[in-house]
Amino acid sequence: SPMKRTRRNTGPSSDVVDAVLERANHSCEACSSPLGDRRGVDWSVQHRRPRSMGGTRWPGINLPSNLMILCGSATTGCHGFAESHRSSAVATGWLILSHDDPRNVPALICRDRWTYLTDDGRYDDAPPEVAA
Repeated sequence: SPMKRTRRNTGPSSDVVDAVLERANHSCEACSSPLGDRRGVDWSVQHRRPRSMGGTRWPGINLPSNLMILCGSATTGCHGFAESHRSSAVATGWLILSHDDPRNVPALICRDRWTYLTDDGRYDDAPPEVAA
């Protein structure tokens, strides 16, 4: 019989997800709607710099600066919008280009606030070089 492959978890740790949920005040960071209970249905973790189909070796892929909490799944809600309207998602910082550092690209939060997402799970209105 063929050997079964063990799936490797390539997503953020539960501690990182908890930190990003706390930063988002348990609401969608794009539209500010309260989140439901079902991860992957009611809300999802959006990688701003995509993981790509085969995964990535970039060490910052699961840092809070690269993650956003969006309502819906990859096909519904704000997460679905970000996936199906990629140029708009790039314009709002919900998605960034693969060579960009998410710490240096602000995101539009709750449709009215541009802010930087930090590696320690906070918002910062100052660019990283000014905040340092």
